[in-house]
Amino acid sequence: MSDRSWPQHAVPGGAERTRHVEVVHSLFENVEASTEVTTDRPQRSRRVRLAGILAIAVVVGGGGTLVWLQPTPPGDFYAGPDDLAGRQPGDLLAAEPVERGLPRRVEGWRVLYASTDADGEPVAVSGMVLTPTDPPDGPRPLVAIAHGSTGIDEACAPSLSPRPLAPLPGAQVALDAGYVVSATDYPGLGTAGPHPYMIGSASAHAVLDAARSTTELVDVDTDQVAIWGFSQGGHATLFAGEQAPTYAPELGVRGLVAFAPAADLARIIEQSQGTVLGTLITVNAAVAWSDARDELDLEEVIAADAIDTARDITERCLDPTSLPASVAQSVQLIDEVAPLDTPGTEDWAAFLEANTPTGHLDVPLLILQGADDPVIRPEATEAYAAERCADGVTVDLRVIPDVGHFTLGRRSAEQALTWTRQRFDGEPARSTC
Repeated sequence: MSDRSWPQHAVPGGAERTRHVEVVHSLFENVEASTEVTTDRPQRSRRVRLAGILAIAVVVGGGGTLVWLQPTPPGDFYAGPDDLAGRQPGDLLAAEPVERGLPRRVEGWRVLYASTDADGEPVAVSGMVLTPTDPPDGPRPLVAIAHGSTGIDEACAPSLSPRPLAPLPGAQVALDAGYVVSATDYPGLGTAGPHPYMIGSASAHAVLDAARSTTELVDVDTDQVAIWGFSQGGHATLFAGEQAPTYAPELGVRGLVAFAPAADLARIIEQSQGTVLGTLITVNAAVAWSDARDELDLEEVIAADAIDTARDITERCLDPTSLPASVAQSVQLIDEVAPLDTPGTEDWAAFLEANTPTGHLDVPLLILQGADDPVIRPEATEAYAAERCADGVTVDLRVIPDVGHFTLGRRSAEQALTWTRQRFDGEPARSTC
């Protein structure tokens, strides 16, 4: 481990003892809570943390609307072919009907398709293709949706969930409008890991190749494509927008919708430092990245005697059944996880910078951000929007009052649909720059 001090989160003098975080992930639509975290008085801190855990257990037990139920383990479908030689990115490898969890008037297929990882090597990725059961005649526009964090274990793929639309922002309104939806699981979810959690190129390729594979199942107008993504998926959406002109030039991407995108990884991690949910997400990220990149030493950012606990957390999905245990362990790790861009962690800082979307976008961008979001805070999103404006990108930033992180997709889906329909109709996009 590098020689440095672990972060301290005590507030000087104890004058301010509460830090508010949302403690329910995209598992719930309607419940948001806050927990108190302090380390200046250990005995009091344990009582406060225990109270937070019990509150979460109550929410899990009843009162919240569950949107992400415990998934089933991947089966043989997700194994894929032994050899992808001769396969092109976006080639459909396998498809089977989704037989549970779809709403009325929606049908879908679980798909396996060829893609490429961050190093350009071939990889099989799973996902879904969804369509209305009574679609309009002729080729239909396509919305490629990138989901938010569901965990990094293989079982955490949305296509394995009993409610597969739950992690997909705006999927229902897009389907109701007659659009086709493609939804990648990302590499290492469903298929064999490790999952390249918020690794930009791998995520972008998975989103774009999911869109490509859709054309083998459904009559899609590939000149009318939009990409939507929430949180982790917002990060994937921004990278997909950057890479689409060179990686998938045949896709006519007309616009990008980023719901509370994880655009500035270092800033987001720093702002969530010392919170229960922030620790939970940072642990998942650190383990995923250290597994994906040999140069990233996990002991540089997580205390050596806490690594086994960290790996326990990452073996669970972010589902209601697993959440109480994961939160309880995250509380134990609050003081054992360092920021990923501090002195002594230069490789981590370089990795964060390389996977922060800063490239130019040739298409309009709609950013939807909750004003009350404590996970990806408005000022971080506003700073990203200002940078894209300075780069000449057409940006429409909408900060929505009284909306937090995990209700944003539901509360702003209609805005995303209206904006996307305007792009498909060829209307000029407005700019808030």
